[in-house]
Amino acid sequence: MVYTLESVAKMLEENIPSLSPTASKVIQLANNMNTPPPELTKVIKLDPVLSAKVLKLVNSSYFALRDKIVSLEKAIILLGFNTIKNLALSAAVLSQVESKEKVDNFDTEGFWKHSLAVGVTAKLIAQKKGVDKKLLEDFFIAGLLHDLGVLAEMKIFPEEFQRILLSIESISLIDAEEVILEGLNHCSIGKVLAQRWNLSADLINVLLMHHAPFEQNEPPSDLALIVYCANIICKNNGIGLVMEKPPITIHPSAYEKLGIDKSIEKEILDTIGSEIIKATEFLKV
Repeated sequence: MVYTLESVAKMLEENIPSLSPTASKVIQLANNMNTPPPELTKVIKLDPVLSAKVLKLVNSSYFALRDKIVSLEKAIILLGFNTIKNLALSAAVLSQVESKEKVDNFDTEGFWKHSLAVGVTAKLIAQKKGVDKKLLEDFFIAGLLHDLGVLAEMKIFPEEFQRILLSIESISLIDAEEVILEGLNHCSIGKVLAQRWNLSADLINVLLMHHAPFEQNEPPSDLALIVYCANIICKNNGIGLVMEKPPITIHPSAYEKLGIDKSIEKEILDTIGSEIIKATEFLKV
């Protein structure tokens, strides 16, 4: 079989459902800051599960509000459109790709621990860089979903995925994928899936660039660079499932382009444990 991005798109269509219309509408409305809160509330109410998640999140220790919130519209206003968008996005995406089935040779729990850690680390780097607080959850979600292509690859190429897992004992994950999948890897597969789901261009670039941001046809965004750095920091410190042998060197231009110093790594590692515990609240809802 010859593997192409076109054949991958067809296989994804056959094996992974589209995002729900409600989730897609919520994301669309939340992306428009001029959307009246009652309009967004009306759409979220169509999905009882998402409604419950919004109320559970606003009352969780993740936000630590003093009074219990029972009004969905008030919860939406307090959380902010960006958080609502990312909650809807993460819930919709994870419901489609997360598998409860045990996959031979694959540490699913370790995979999600690493993904969560990259999300937390990306958010911490963004904080150090001085990113607007309203946008910090974008960095968390991008880090959380950066390896979406691995899950898609596991779903559509189960036999090849097993061979890839056995190969990474001697070569890197990307090299193993490109040998066995004839030039494709989880970055390119993740991009195809994200395009099918109409995810944002910034998130698509994260999925494509999180291993080699300076080897693409266009310059990486700050979001892609920060997730790239966060991914390597977590790998080099053995947080969760690491499918490459550390140490991995961060490209010297990455921190320079972000305008931050490498010394932030120590500060981040000193706080990452407690931040991961807090971030699990976001996923539990």
